[in-house]
Amino acid sequence: MDQITCVLGKYDAKYHWSAFRSIGENYYFSILNLSTMKFYLALFFILTIAYTTAQPVSPERGSVMCSQGKSARQLNRVSTMAPLPRPANVLSYDLEANFYHCFLPPYPNSFNATVNSTLLTLSATDSIQFNASNSSLVVEAVWGDAVSFVHSANILTLYLDHTFQPGDTIDFTIRYHHNDINDNAFYASNGFVFTDFEPEGARNWFPCYDSPDDKALFSIKAGTPATAKLGSNGILADSVMNGDTLVYHWVSDNNVATYLMVVSASVNYDLDIVYWPRTSNPNDSVEFRFYYQPNENPGPTEAVMMDVAAFFSDIFCDHPFPKNGFATVGSEFSWGGMENQTLTSLCAGCWGEFLAVHEFSHQWFGDMITCKTWADIWLNEGFATYSESLWAEYAYGYNLYKQDVLSNASAYLNGNPGWAISNPEWAVTTPSSDVLFNYSVTYAKGACIHHLLRYTVGDSLYFEVMKQYAQSPLLQYESAEIADFIDVVNNVTGEDYQWFFNQWVFEPNHPVYNNVYWIEQLPDQRWRVTFTVHQIQSIPDFFRMPIELRIIGQDGLDTTFRVMNNENNESFVFESDKKITKLFFDFNNEIVLKQGTTIVGESETASGKPVLDVVTTDIDGQLVVRIMTGDRAQAGRLTLLDLTGRVVRDFSSMYTGDNSYRLPVNGLSSGVYLLCFDWNGQPVTRKVFVK
Repeated sequence: MDQITCVLGKYDAKYHWSAFRSIGENYYFSILNLSTMKFYLALFFILTIAYTTAQPVSPERGSVMCSQGKSARQLNRVSTMAPLPRPANVLSYDLEANFYHCFLPPYPNSFNATVNSTLLTLSATDSIQFNASNSSLVVEAVWGDAVSFVHSANILTLYLDHTFQPGDTIDFTIRYHHNDINDNAFYASNGFVFTDFEPEGARNWFPCYDSPDDKALFSIKAGTPATAKLGSNGILADSVMNGDTLVYHWVSDNNVATYLMVVSASVNYDLDIVYWPRTSNPNDSVEFRFYYQPNENPGPTEAVMMDVAAFFSDIFCDHPFPKNGFATVGSEFSWGGMENQTLTSLCAGCWGEFLAVHEFSHQWFGDMITCKTWADIWLNEGFATYSESLWAEYAYGYNLYKQDVLSNASAYLNGNPGWAISNPEWAVTTPSSDVLFNYSVTYAKGACIHHLLRYTVGDSLYFEVMKQYAQSPLLQYESAEIADFIDVVNNVTGEDYQWFFNQWVFEPNHPVYNNVYWIEQLPDQRWRVTFTVHQIQSIPDFFRMPIELRIIGQDGLDTTFRVMNNENNESFVFESDKKITKLFFDFNNEIVLKQGTTIVGESETASGKPVLDVVTTDIDGQLVVRIMTGDRAQAGRLTLLDLTGRVVRDFSSMYTGDNSYRLPVNGLSSGVYLLCFDWNGQPVTRKVFVK
């Protein structure tokens, strides 16, 4: 059976891009042939692989940096408050703020602002509630359709001038100021002003529905000193001097979740502007802005991002926004990146390729289509982490793709905390950051599930699923639940894959296999191999998956069968007119999230000896042992020896064949031991590892 691999087509077109760099009052243009640049990048990458043993250009994986950064930055910001009642949907937020003094010593966090909010009424109401931090914000006045307010317990209640009916438009303005405190959302220090809101920090910046399922249009007019450069969501409408204050006006014509609204500004920024011609319409260019600090070099990232944009536009959908960009921000942003819509934040000097790829892929999965609740975080981080693997496959080949997938699998298997990727309680109460952004589960396992889905449905259907999900008119620029993605999978494949997501996304853990097989010579000179799937994990008790079995024999016999494993202890029988010598389970390691063993080679029971099979890592201080003696039910004795031959555990009881046992090994020093099964005077020994 031929191995199925995905070879994504390379782009033959020669992309040209122009970089407009401003440093003080000096300007210059550079025109590059991107295909030529790709040659030199590829040559550099090959040399890098030779030096670093097949590591990507970036020494850090983007997903790791993202997880570590978010976990570290968010600890003091997560709310345990349930989502607010919403009788109206916010259509737009228009913010005006004066940050002028935040750029000057002693760099206060205080500023004055107003926000005008327009809402569409969903049910009859005479009041609106917004999230608004009492420690960060002081509300001073309201006007328009709101006539009074109460600000208490981090909720701003606005009382309207009459009862609005469904379909009515509500419009009001709130004047407030931000206190001079560090709230882990708005930062001002050393000439930097920037924001960082995921998951629920926007309420520290302005009153809003601070939930990812209520996206709105956003604009900001922000005052700065004349020497500052300030970026935000959307397109720069204008920048106007007003006395000594430079006022930037940014406008987003696409809905933005509150946690993805951003300001990144500095008096020391350099700025490169790169224009990327859309692959769908080369006459329409997307502006990419790169804000960086002195002594930083974003050049290699600027170059590669043009190809990344073309690649993701091809396999997902057209680049979803008229502008995009990256900005390195202040030291309080200690690590990693944050995928703010059209302007990603990066830590100082963090211009690594795979961090940029990870955050940029969020523009499709997280920004264009946003998780509806934090129980749907897989739609953001699992998708972005796997997008790194897809880029590795396209840019550097399938081997690096598989290495990246297996690296994620290893990270999960070695760090699994034992909870599911999605917990329905997170839709009501946001979990702590070390849970929500846990690398092992949210990122690593989340990415591996994409590989498992691709393996299960096949390449063509998998990539069609991703296209139809990204291009869905019901989901673009809106919020989605995991159920919405499952619906797309089912529609594309014509089958019901709820079982797949139930076991991998909504349940914790992974399968632990303790498979066995027998090889028999039949009377008619044919050979038979019987393979039995045996899973020994307890929660959940079974993972349904397609499995591949490779049968090896004499005279060139080498055949791979793909069968659907629908239940535990299910057996599959294969016959051949050639001698069968070995069977391999999941030879290509496609079920990357698994542990366990499978007996390899001719079954010892065929020669009258028992089979002793051991899961070579202890589970909760126990070894899981499978003993097979065929039809002979005589009992045997189990002992555990160290490598000197000294008995360290005599399990004393007599063990009967064709059963599984859990043997306690707690209290033993970590290392390799010998497990001996003495059966009818025929000892069988296996090496085991005790943690």
